[in-house]
Amino acid sequence: MPRALMLCLLLLSGCVHDPKDLGLEISDQHNLAEPKIQFLGVGGWLLHWQGEGLLLAPSFSNPAFLGIKGIPPLRVAADDERIDRYMPPADDVSMLLVGHAHYDHLLDVPRVVSQHAPNATVYGSETVAHILRGAEPPITRVVVPRDEQITSVGKPQLPGTWFYSSGKHIRAMPIESMHAGHIFGINLLPGSYDHDLSELPSYVGNWKLGKHTLAWLIDLLDANGNPVYRIHYQDSAAQPPYGFPPLLSDGKGIDVEILCAGSWDQVSHYPSGLLNVTKPRLVIVGHWENFFGNDPLQPQTIPGQSPVGMLDAITKSAPQARVVVPAPLSEVALPAPQ
Repeated sequence: MPRALMLCLLLLSGCVHDPKDLGLEISDQHNLAEPKIQFLGVGGWLLHWQGEGLLLAPSFSNPAFLGIKGIPPLRVAADDERIDRYMPPADDVSMLLVGHAHYDHLLDVPRVVSQHAPNATVYGSETVAHILRGAEPPITRVVVPRDEQITSVGKPQLPGTWFYSSGKHIRAMPIESMHAGHIFGINLLPGSYDHDLSELPSYVGNWKLGKHTLAWLIDLLDANGNPVYRIHYQDSAAQPPYGFPPLLSDGKGIDVEILCAGSWDQVSHYPSGLLNVTKPRLVIVGHWENFFGNDPLQPQTIPGQSPVGMLDAITKSAPQARVVVPAPLSEVALPAPQ
């Protein structure tokens, strides 16, 4: 299996490109006024609201095979120095949402929780919980939504359960999603765990996807518990209707759509199918940059992939939306409430 995986990883390897060479406009704003959201790189995001913080799958280590930029690794380990260098203050974070258990979404979570977001509860699949219990020290403050608490694919009339932050200013609902293939439509890191691990995996293939891949519907609430902002977050490209939000009776629309550019072309009608449903005012594209031995301050595109075609699909499907491709560690202003 390692040899077969290595062959596929080498096929995934390729030239990385500077965004300007592709005509890709990258936003790189900092020190914006609230409300805003910060792109941490890969699938990671951080926002603060009414004294509470929300964190989405932070990833900073970004290892590469033999340290060679642009080549996926076979062995992975968290880079504590790199995490500590780039992770912003997150003492106020009470919710940390994870969509799936691949290393580029989960590897750095133990260090982030233990050192930077000590008040955070992690929300994710059974496999997410089983892997995190192999950390040292184990991460045990993990909530695993039950099947009946997850919005099922194809059943938008049956919403899942809202999970609330400790201060009740933020809530999140899990949605059944899926993970696009890495190459030729094949997911190279499938599988799940049904038992706690004794240590974190080092072989990349043991960072298994998990039984459930989750998208998240996120509400930022006012003092009366009403949504001021509604955000839809999908940390992996998915075949429609996977990841579609439920129909809610409050009539609140989607303000912000956070999309994943990685493997966007491995499924059909993505992201157009999703955008035709969510009709957001702001679209933010993440997971667009090389995360194999990268420099987040000089981002380049994922090897062998380009988000340009995806951006064309976004502008056609959501002409009403402002579209932003942020640089890692930069900020994006949220639209005015409505």
